[in-house]
Amino acid sequence: MFNLFKKKTQPTRQLSDPTQLKAGDMLTLIDSFAYPQWLKGQTLRVVAVNTYQYQHSAEYEMVLENNSGQVVFLQIEQEDGEQWANFSIKIQRDDVDEIFTLDEFARIFDEDSLTEITVANKPEQFSQFLATSYKQTEAPFVSYFHEHDYRGQALPRYEQEGGEPCEMLCLESNDGNHGLNIEIWDGGHTDVSLTLTRPVSDIVELFPGSD
Repeated sequence: MFNLFKKKTQPTRQLSDPTQLKAGDMLTLIDSFAYPQWLKGQTLRVVAVNTYQYQHSAEYEMVLENNSGQVVFLQIEQEDGEQWANFSIKIQRDDVDEIFTLDEFARIFDEDSLTEITVANKPEQFSQFLATSYKQTEAPFVSYFHEHDYRGQALPRYEQEGGEPCEMLCLESNDGNHGLNIEIWDGGHTDVSLTLTRPVSDIVELFPGSD
């Protein structure tokens, strides 16, 4: 009869792959000098999962936060049967000027052909996220951004039912380990991100949040 008074516990979600992470979950990164101090060996919380919708596909972005409130964005990339972890940080106009110079950076928008730009300076706080040069990988394309996790759900019809449009420009280092991404939103606001691509095995632990 005493079994009647035992608290029933729900089974804990099991996480076997970082693509299963959702808001409230956590992950731990490897303790490696490939990362800046605020990321290496750190446990990060997933605070949101966003969707970038393209005409025939979608990508999902996890917004991660460390204990100090610093934010990094994570996308898990599937390529040739392998998984890669793309960690991105946003930089400001002054950072763009220091890293590339604004004149050099403007060539991405001014030239008709795919552009290659060179890094002028590597500020210490961004050193792990920077290559020495980047080449544009394709022509600009349009994405629709949703502050919603559409994994396992039907996506809205392209160009309809919400979503914020942005034009995207992507550049990559020769070795594919670093990226430079530019998002141009309605009204002309521009976001610039530096991306560090690492083996997904750098994510050494996954912790489910409370449902």
